[in-house]
Amino acid sequence: MHRISLACLLVSCNLMISCVEAPPTAVSDATEASATTTKAVIKDVSAAEFQRLIADLDKGLLIDVRTPEEWAEGHLKGAAHKDYWKEDDFDAAMNTIPRDRPVLVYCAGGGRSGLAANELHQGGHLEVYNLEDGITGWQDAGYPVTTGPAADF
Repeated sequence: MHRISLACLLVSCNLMISCVEAPPTAVSDATEASATTTKAVIKDVSAAEFQRLIADLDKGLLIDVRTPEEWAEGHLKGAAHKDYWKEDDFDAAMNTIPRDRPVLVYCAGGGRSGLAANELHQGGHLEVYNLEDGITGWQDAGYPVTTGPAADF
């Protein structure tokens, strides 16, 4: 990518602008490429997009952050479970997830999981997706839920 630099000279009360194209440098191109590849992703997604991400992301971790009572009513297949409101337990669990592993998080309606997604992002997790309408939106879109034990991290 070529960069354009502007040199502005004030000469005898006349403003002269000289535009020159700077040649690309290996250092600037490498820095730019590195910044692009390490850019963190935090995104609210629809049920359809969330379902696609579950299927497509390599080593993605699906986390339900609802209460145990909500979990028992049904959850997404393959989900791990950590109650967002049990702060010490939740914080400890979040610190065990590798920072470079994609995380897909959901709750009942998207609020708690949105908070959890922000905490994960602020904690250095590079790729975090929040199910914007929670499991309620998931079920309204016709996607299935299951019961049974939680998956491990």
